[in-house]
Amino acid sequence: MRELSDYTVSEDLLARADFQEACRERDFQRMFHLMRQWDHASQDRIAAPIENMTQSRVSRIMTGKDRIASVEVVERIADGLHIPGSFLGLAPRLWESHDPNRTTTDTAATGLPGAQRPQFAPATTAGELVDERLDVTLDVYPDGRVDVRQVHHLNNHGDTPVTGLTRQVWFKHTHAPIVVEATDSDRSVFIKPIHDVGVQVKFMAQIFPAVGPNESATVGYTATGGQFASELYWRQTVFLPTQLLRLQLRLHGVEALSGCTAVEERLDGSEITATESLSLESEENVTVIDLTRRDLRSNQSVTLRWDVARATA
Repeated sequence: MRELSDYTVSEDLLARADFQEACRERDFQRMFHLMRQWDHASQDRIAAPIENMTQSRVSRIMTGKDRIASVEVVERIADGLHIPGSFLGLAPRLWESHDPNRTTTDTAATGLPGAQRPQFAPATTAGELVDERLDVTLDVYPDGRVDVRQVHHLNNHGDTPVTGLTRQVWFKHTHAPIVVEATDSDRSVFIKPIHDVGVQVKFMAQIFPAVGPNESATVGYTATGGQFASELYWRQTVFLPTQLLRLQLRLHGVEALSGCTAVEERLDGSEITATESLSLESEENVTVIDLTRRDLRSNQSVTLRWDVARATA
């Protein structure tokens, strides 16, 4: 018989899109309910592995009477229940590389809450890696299909060569199998699939030659197959210190842009407006929205929301 403190989130639950969504949004009320529904975990079992967590607080969270805003508590939940750091917008946890029973836990991911969202994970590399600039481009087509391109302009300030970036990408809605390809890189980059469950793909972007100490490199990749279905917003989390984030949204075949806002999330969970950083222009049948933010710390997020009227045939 297992002790209460032995409970960790099951692989089956980790693979569920609704649980991943709840994690990305740090919706612990929903997460705990899903643990109870699919893992049959009682409030005591959920609380026991988490340092300084009580059954009564789990109960208050599940009933909406309490919420978790502290990053420290989020980290304790991730460590106690063995939820990958990627799922909660955290850096990879120390235990992830030492848990042979996990097939989906050795990657960290950016958070992109919303009804349909790709996710990219941060680097799991040694050394002090910095994104001097992160370029993210979303091409969204009239039927909701989205092509996502991310290009990292990296600088290795550490003393250990960086040989690769571990990433994962998932979508709530897809129109085709998810395909990840290397692009826009100044070194040889090989995409090595690690785990594929249809809506979620984990891969290694192997870099050759490695990015040595005090060296810079450009590493890019694209993901296709995702689709926006209803809610239109994109949440980009950076997991490396990022001097400049450039997020460009390219809306194809839109008749009018009826709204656009942006917010930057601080590490304490508070938000500040980033709408003043938006710029807008129109090309031939393409509306382009640009968002720039500077000096982002690891685990900070920026969310861009928009509303459009589609062109009619």
